[in-house]
Formats: sequence, C-alpha cells, structure tokens
Amino acid sequence: MNKILLVIQREYLTRVKKPSFWILTIVVPILLAGVYAIPIIMAARPLEHAHVLVVDDTGLFQGQFRSGRDISYHEAGSIDYARRQLEQHDSLDAIVYIPARETTLPRDAYLYYRTDAPSMTVQGDVNSQLQEILRNRILLDVHGLTPDDYTMLTSTHIKLRTQDIETGRDSFLMIKTALGIILAMLVFVAVFMFGSQVMRGVMEEKTSRIVEVIVCSVKPFQLMMGKVVGIGLVGLTQFALWVLLSSFAVAGIQLTNADLFEQAARNSNRSEIATKGTEATTQYQTAQDQTAQYEAGEGIDRSIQDLIQGLSDINYSLIILLFIFYFVFGYLLYASLFAAAGSLVDNDTDSQQFTLPLTIPLLLSILLLPSMLNQPSGDLSVWLSIIPFTSPVAMLLRIPFGVPAWQVLLSMLLLLATFPLCIWAAARVYRSAILRYGQKTTWRDVWHILKRK
Repeated sequence: MNKILLVIQREYLTRVKKPSFWILTIVVPILLAGVYAIPIIMAARPLEHAHVLVVDDTGLFQGQFRSGRDISYHEAGSIDYARRQLEQHDSLDAIVYIPARETTLPRDAYLYYRTDAPSMTVQGDVNSQLQEILRNRILLDVHGLTPDDYTMLTSTHIKLRTQDIETGRDSFLMIKTALGIILAMLVFVAVFMFGSQVMRGVMEEKTSRIVEVIVCSVKPFQLMMGKVVGIGLVGLTQFALWVLLSSFAVAGIQLTNADLFEQAARNSNRSEIATKGTEATTQYQTAQDQTAQYEAGEGIDRSIQDLIQGLSDINYSLIILLFIFYFVFGYLLYASLFAAAGSLVDNDTDSQQFTLPLTIPLLLSILLLPSMLNQPSGDLSVWLSIIPFTSPVAMLLRIPFGVPAWQVLLSMLLLLATFPLCIWAAARVYRSAILRYGQKTTWRDVWHILKRK
C-alpha cells in the first residue's frame, strides 16, 4: 500500500506543478462565470437610443412607424434632405428609404447609414415594422378590416408555459438543455483527457524503459493503480478548484446584480401553487393577478426574469454530487482501460487500434446527444444512462430534466459493479504487456492474456 501511495504522490505532484494545470484551473471558472453572467447582464443592459429618419416616397408608410424605448423614428420629406441631416448630425443613426414604384406595392426598402452600421436591434425593428405596416395596409384595403379590428386580432397572444402539475414550476427547457449539454461535454472531455494522460504516461515510461527500473521495487498492479489514482486526484483537485472559484464568481455576480435575482426569487415563489381544493384556487388566482401586473410593466424585463428564475431553480448541490460520482467512477473505468492500452504498444500510431474501440461508447453518447435531448425520458436516453460505458455522459445530460430515483440508483450500482471488473482485466493485461517490446500486439493477444491462468 505504501508503494501505491508513493506512485500516487509522484503522479499527483508532477502534474499539479505544471503551469498548464493552473492556467486551465483559472480559465475554466472565468468561462463558466461568463456563461452564467453574460446573458443576464447583456439582457439587462440598456441599449443606446437610436434615431432613424424615414423617407417614404410611396405614401403607404407615412406616419406608421412607431417609436419605442430604444428607437425613435422621424419623418423626413426627401432623401436628399435626410442625407444632409445624417451627415451633419452625429445623433442620427440611419435612414429608412422606401422608393416609389410603378406597381402598387413597393418591393424594396433601404437602410442607409454613415460610418457605423446600425445595430442588429435597429435593423430587426425596421424590418419587422416594414412587414407589419405593409401587411396592415393590405388587410385594410383588401379585406376592409378597421384599425381597431386588426389591433384586436394582432394583440392577442398566448404564451405556452410548460409546468410541473405538482409544484407549478416552469420547466425552463432551454436552460436545462444548455446545462445538460455543458455537463455531458464536460464529463466527456474530462474522462477522455485524464484517461489519455494515463495512457501517455504508461507509454512514455515503457518507451524510455524507466518502467524496467520501477518494476524492480513496485509491482505492475501497484504501478498502474498508483498512476490511475494519482492522475484522477489531479482531476478532482481541478474540479474542486473550478467549483470553488466558480461559486465565488457567481456569488459576486449575484451581489452586483442583487435586484435582478431578488425579483426572480419573488416570482419563483409566487409560481409555487397548491394543486388541490380551494387553497389551490385562491393561490392560483393570486399568482395570476401578480403575473398580470408584472407583465403589464412592473418589474424587470420578462425575458431576463425567466432566465434568472430558471438559473435559480436548478439544484446545483445535486448536480455537483452526481457530477463528481460519474466523473470518478467513469474515469476509473476508462483510465484503467487506457492504462492497459498504453502497456500494449510502443508508439502513438499503434495505440489507435486499441484506443478507438475503447472510446466508441463515449463518442456514441456524444453523437446521440440530439436524440436524447429530443426525448430525455425516451427508451434510448434511459438505456444509455444505465449502461456503465455511456452512463457518465448520458445520465448527466438527463439530470437537469429530472430523472426517476430508481434509474439513477440503478445506473450508479451498475457503474460501481463494472469498474472493478475493468480494473481487474486491465491489471492482467498491464502485468503481462508492460515489459514486452518490439512485438505487434493484437486483440487476439489481449484475449489470450485475459484467459491465461
């Protein structure tokens, strides 16, 4: 046991002291905090107010453009006058020009600017208003709809909200989808990256023949397990630092944007309604009244509210615990197999025939991400999250959507039962092949090693 600890210590300290370890440790939390904060900050940040001149030679759009919070529209008599105004006043951003045509309806419109192109917000608003005004004109002229009739038709809007019937909570599908993809890709990259480090470490020691000196005092199994556990501890250390630094970063973001998150918490609480009896009716009506007041203009923007509420409703503690479990045991499973593959070959070229079949389950789970996202509770997703070789990726993808407890427990038990078998098989191969040089090893040779008593 002491010898395994010495190997673990050597592997751990060697890699933790590398600058690349600390660079990656610092960069990843910054990226995660950015992913968390940028959508909220950008959505809450007020846009610069834009001023746009409208020149309408057709007369169909005269006085029809509506100014808003971010954009103001001003009528201009002619394109020459508007051009001079744009050149003389820096406060003007663009000109909307609708030229007259021989046909009844215009086919083209132009958005002129000087020096800096208008923002996507300005371009989108101009385009949508052009389409809306032209559509209104056709409906009024052809179908005889009055402005009040058309306003009533176009102002109707119903928003589909996917909610849990027991808690009344929204599903926040887009947020859960993004979180599931991030977790799945993160565990895939981590298992593959640290597993590859194990294989490269074994190959380097074998190629340089240092292993011949090491095995004089350490048994091959002790050497393999020390290397696997040592590099695994490096990964856990890095993940722990990522969680710690990311938590500090997220806490800082929440403190600097306290009003946004307090409003989200209040709205999240009001959406939790009872589901039985008169209490449910009362609470539901109260929630509806509060929501109506909110959507009428009270509080922060609805899209920001939904985003913050969706992020706040995530059970981060459960996700972190399950991520650690699936990373640890998924890593032990694959790292032992990678160590065995490294002991079978002398160079990177020969390693391809062993590493590719080993990584096919992980690659398959990544390729099937779209199908699993389409049906997180479908048969394909369930089976992939239970099979030990794909469960680290598939289960973490499903966790944000909610997974029955029995499926999580079954997946964890199967993974716990499988990784010792992989370590046993890898140890047999490693012990037999680590001192073998200059021989082309095939899968048949591996099978013979496993069968040998």
